[in-house]
Amino acid sequence: MRVRNFLFLKVFASYLVLVLLAIVVLDFFLTPKIRDVMTQSIEDDMFHIAQIITLMPRSDIEKKVPEIAGQTNLRVTLIDRVGRVISDSQGDAKQMDNHLNRPEIQQAKTEGRGKTSRFSVTLQESMLYIALPLKENTEVKGYIRLSRPLVKVRKSIDHLYQAIHLTLFIIALPSLLLAFLFSRAIVTRFMG
Repeated sequence: MRVRNFLFLKVFASYLVLVLLAIVVLDFFLTPKIRDVMTQSIEDDMFHIAQIITLMPRSDIEKKVPEIAGQTNLRVTLIDRVGRVISDSQGDAKQMDNHLNRPEIQQAKTEGRGKTSRFSVTLQESMLYIALPLKENTEVKGYIRLSRPLVKVRKSIDHLYQAIHLTLFIIALPSLLLAFLFSRAIVTRFMG
């Protein structure tokens, strides 16, 4: 009986290690990939919204910054070509510094689109920023900048992680039950 129990524990422990190792490896490889995919998806959505905004005349954008921000649930900043803030949905544009040297604006100026994550002095929180140039014909007349708090980005990713971990847990339970039954069957077959 003692040998049978020992053999059962040894076989079951082997399956237990395999199941747990599979879960850990899946989590290790899935979690960063999903974070990257989710972050990229959020950035892409922000760029698509910004591209739609750039189709509007600048005077309309200036008048509708609060409305655009309300509809998109993003902070919206309209910046002229020399970096002066014309309008901002969450701050007083007249009180803001020149934005021409902000990384996302510099990147938009040189590459046609810009993005960065950094701390917002105005809002006192970390933000994800994207920017696109506003053009008339081929001449840059200013920039549209959208931003979203990184806390919201992280919350979206955390909700997905919770779903993944719950799924892995749900997969683990039947796997352990099968490992238990299979271990018992092996011991019964070899020990009689």
